[in-house]
Amino acid sequence: MNEDLIARLMSDFGMRFLGLRRETGIPAFIAGMVTSCGRDEGRCDRTVKLSDPDRIAKFNVDWYEMATELGLLTEDRRFLVSLSPAIDPVFDQAREQATNWEDPMWWESVWGLVELLGDWDFAGAGAAAGILGSGYGHPGFVMSAIDGSVFVVGTVWQDSIGIAAMPEPYCSPTLRELARRNMGSRTVAENNDMAAFLVRGEDCISPLDHQN
Repeated sequence: MNEDLIARLMSDFGMRFLGLRRETGIPAFIAGMVTSCGRDEGRCDRTVKLSDPDRIAKFNVDWYEMATELGLLTEDRRFLVSLSPAIDPVFDQAREQATNWEDPMWWESVWGLVELLGDWDFAGAGAAAGILGSGYGHPGFVMSAIDGSVFVVGTVWQDSIGIAAMPEPYCSPTLRELARRNMGSRTVAENNDMAAFLVRGEDCISPLDHQN
């Protein structure tokens, strides 16, 4: 993954890129599944209608409020962002030309350690850059606290854009089941992260979970 490219793109929307982080014990693949969780598991959401002319600004405000309330940011405003290999056009082209394009290595998302700067725009410039979405006003991202204590996802719904967050995600029955089902089907690093994720949540799982 081209780290210089990532750093340059991030600087345009208010993030300082501090490097890639692998084998954190926090599975980026599973973090991206927060929207599969129910609100009874602790998931919380905020949405803004697509028809709202101020949706970009409101989304950004909602993200920051949730990030601070739920502890996504460290004291020095650092957190993790999931980065798709498709960000790098050279890598993306190589994947398209590969005969083994289904190999998990071509699809592995990697955490990037970032620092939030003073002037930032995630739903607008961040989404337009392809790092935090698929186009201006169409956010799509996965974030985690550095200690894995909360996952935050940005997405586009049918008539709105929104943020879904999951505190203590390792305790979520839905995410734990997804980790179990996918164990062994991802890269070695991702499998190790899912194993660590499952171990971390053992103290908070229910007796029913033990039986599954």
